Amino acid sequence: MRIPRRHRTALAVAALGAGVGLTPLQSASADPAAPAIAVSMNGGIDLWGPAGEMDVTVKAPPAADAYIRLELASSNSADNLHFTDDAGNTLPIVHEARTNYVLMGADDSDHNGVKGAPLASGVIHLHVSASYPAYEFNPVRAYLIDGASDSVITHSSLGTDARIFVNHPYLSPTWHSPQGYTEYNTSLVVATGDTRPVDERLNFQIAMKTPPQSTRTRFVFTAQQIANAGYTATQLASALTVGYSADDQQFTPGTWTFGADGSLAVELPPLSDWQSHAQQDQYLHFNAAWGLPAGTLTGAIEVRDAQGTQYGGWREDLKLTSDVVPAFARAAFYGRDSAGVLWQYQASPTPQYNHATPRAKAGTGWQIYNAITKLSALKADGTGDLVARDASGVLWYYRGTGHITVPFAPRTRVGTGWQTYNTLVGAGDLTGDGHPDLLARDHDGVLWLYKGTGNPTAPFAARTRLGAGWNTYTALTGGTDLTGDGHPDLLARDHDGVLWLYKGTGNPTAPFTARTRLGAGWNTYTTLLSTYDMNGDGKADLLAVDHNGVLWLCKGTGNPSAPFAAPTKIGTGWSIYNTLI
Repeated sequence: MRIPRRHRTALAVAALGAGVGLTPLQSASADPAAPAIAVSMNGGIDLWGPAGEMDVTVKAPPAADAYIRLELASSNSADNLHFTDDAGNTLPIVHEARTNYVLMGADDSDHNGVKGAPLASGVIHLHVSASYPAYEFNPVRAYLIDGASDSVITHSSLGTDARIFVNHPYLSPTWHSPQGYTEYNTSLVVATGDTRPVDERLNFQIAMKTPPQSTRTRFVFTAQQIANAGYTATQLASALTVGYSADDQQFTPGTWTFGADGSLAVELPPLSDWQSHAQQDQYLHFNAAWGLPAGTLTGAIEVRDAQGTQYGGWREDLKLTSDVVPAFARAAFYGRDSAGVLWQYQASPTPQYNHATPRAKAGTGWQIYNAITKLSALKADGTGDLVARDASGVLWYYRGTGHITVPFAPRTRVGTGWQTYNTLVGAGDLTGDGHPDLLARDHDGVLWLYKGTGNPTAPFAARTRLGAGWNTYTALTGGTDLTGDGHPDLLARDHDGVLWLYKGTGNPTAPFTARTRLGAGWNTYTTLLSTYDMNGDGKADLLAVDHNGVLWLCKGTGNPSAPFAAPTKIGTGWSIYNTLI
């Protein structure tokens, strides 16, 4: 049976009304006004809370088939807004290149080949809820669309657009520094090994009508964030510390938790009783250990309830730099002038700009000594010991203090008779017992080993003979690990200017392997000094002064067959010193 057009229209209106909850507007006669549509939101909604009510009002729609489109301005969080009708049907969100929208009644419900159906004036009731992450402010505009052409018949005005307000904790982090500056790009520059504490203050402003009773905050690196930055979770857990404080006073180091998905997180103590606090603060302190490679690491701050449901979050960048080399990882060395003044130099904390800090006076009266040598690596943190022999043959021991402004404690007398030696060389811990040792070459060319004891009042055990023939060398220097095997090595230059490497073994009875030839031409230098790390790369280096008083840095490579890079000129005027230590 053929249904008349008038009856088909009535059925289409009824079908749309049943599908989307259309409530007809009461009218005594046909509405002569132009088509209009409006959308309104009755109050805000809580994140994860009960749905709020949205009304879409249609007036004087055209007789032709039409449908409704709700465009969402906050497209980045559109997936986290959820729309249902009175019947409980979910209205899916459609994604396009520049917009996201919800379609209502766009199906060809009257089966005439045209989208939509004839609409009647009325109000459509929708229910809107939100999950994390959703913007706090979400504008929505309603469009009445012609079904045949998909063209806009009319849309809601600016004054009648809906505003979906999502109430959730406002997470507002800012970077703070004791020096008083803030990283305004919301990223933290952490110089690895730097002693300056840098804090992050997190302000939680609660705007929820029904906030959870307890929430927990955590700082997390996802597996993807870690991989993107070129680190590993194990590497970060061992080198990066996150401290927590509730009052910005005492920071307690957090414990890293490894996630099954490859993530790394620090859980902070729970926050409770939101209802009686408009804001709660948490403070984080970040510190990266020296040796962690530079890079930018993106992390996330998350606020979750006891069940793990997320209520807030914030992405943060930690810019990890290796620009500042800490004092314990930098070499110190000393020069004695003709007046007996001992001058201290430190490897620069920013080695890319210069190689040594300006000199500082470390003491006077050192002209009484005719031999001075370090026993262990001298560092910019004031650690490292040395010995000095006076003109009467008495050997004196100077213990490092750990205070760079006064690097050596008052001297301790070791003993007499040391004038029998023409060379004293601090060898580092040759024997592997944790105590620095001393090498001494006598006038017959015999090399002797004095094992360190660790006792400041009697720092050496009885000597042990290592071998003869060492008079062939015009310079000996050691005490540092040049090959990267954990044992200190010895460098020796012969009368022809050839430099030889004696690799340390850690064996007290045979502390060196057979010598290895490194190259010729080293007689251009008057002084050779094996030092701790000068350029922040973790490798021991060599300083050399030539006949013109030019200071050269030979950077260590860690390669036993070629332990030094080509010399780099780092200063002039060094002929004023008669001894380098």
